[in-house]
Amino acid sequence: AIGPRPPDPGARQARLRGRPHTTDRDRAAISHHYDLSNDWYALLLDESMAYSCAYWTRPEDPHYGLAEAQHDKLELICRKLALAPGTRLLDVGCGWGSLSLHAAQHFGARVTAVTLSREQRDFVAARVRERGLDDLVRVHLRHYRDITGADYDAVCAIEMGEHVGAAQYPAFAGRLHSLLRPGGRLLVQQMSRTGTAPGGGAFIESYIAPDMHMRPLGDTVSLLENAGLDVWAVESLREHYVRTIAAWYATLEGRWADFVALAGLETARVWRLYLAGGGLAFAERRMGVDQILAVRPGTDDVASMPATLHDWYRPRETR
Repeated sequence: AIGPRPPDPGARQARLRGRPHTTDRDRAAISHHYDLSNDWYALLLDESMAYSCAYWTRPEDPHYGLAEAQHDKLELICRKLALAPGTRLLDVGCGWGSLSLHAAQHFGARVTAVTLSREQRDFVAARVRERGLDDLVRVHLRHYRDITGADYDAVCAIEMGEHVGAAQYPAFAGRLHSLLRPGGRLLVQQMSRTGTAPGGGAFIESYIAPDMHMRPLGDTVSLLENAGLDVWAVESLREHYVRTIAAWYATLEGRWADFVALAGLETARVWRLYLAGGGLAFAERRMGVDQILAVRPGTDDVASMPATLHDWYRPRETR
């Protein structure tokens, strides 16, 4: 680099207090990342506001982009969960509601959406009203430990498990098990990390997602199995995240002045490094992301399985 080193982005550094993964500290950690502003994420993401790895089914098609890939990801998750009109779905860590809204609008599911972010809660509630889905979607500002009810037909946690913590994950997996009815399905989409680094790395944990923890994929599968869940299928999406992050990065660079005007140069610089480094981590196989489909054992397990796994990928209109 030519010129003096730019100052460290001290204003964006997370400064959390208290023991890791108490409810208050988890809320502060989530707020640091997700409450940056809804306008920031609306500028960065596609119309669905999906902030997780997309599923690129036609990457060579010039008319196929991030919005289409996110739609295909949402479709895939809903089919893996066997959603249908009246299915009771719990969306743990619902983000800006992309999956909750898709499941209700296109599959007729009755959705309970849970987040720790006030910005996200308010955004989802507004979209529910705009789309006339008040009778199908309820969104709550709540910690996963405080979720009430049980016997859900399906539960999903889309890139939320990374925020649970190492010591707390066995209890988290047990909680997911207890929220499902016998025969109910669980879909966890979660990042993993190879090597010995326990989390997202010093930069991400300092400036983006404090208290984040990732582990090798096999360890997560074991934790879910130890909680009493049967793991049916695991699908790697690592290459899909390379494309997803590249799309976000291209938006950041292409609308750089807008991002700087919205949140300041320091925040824009932090996100430039975050996306560039994250893209490299997935491209170089230092990080991965996977969809893990599991079921709480019950009497109808075999009958509820698709005839073949290919049924999940067949468009609904041709099934």
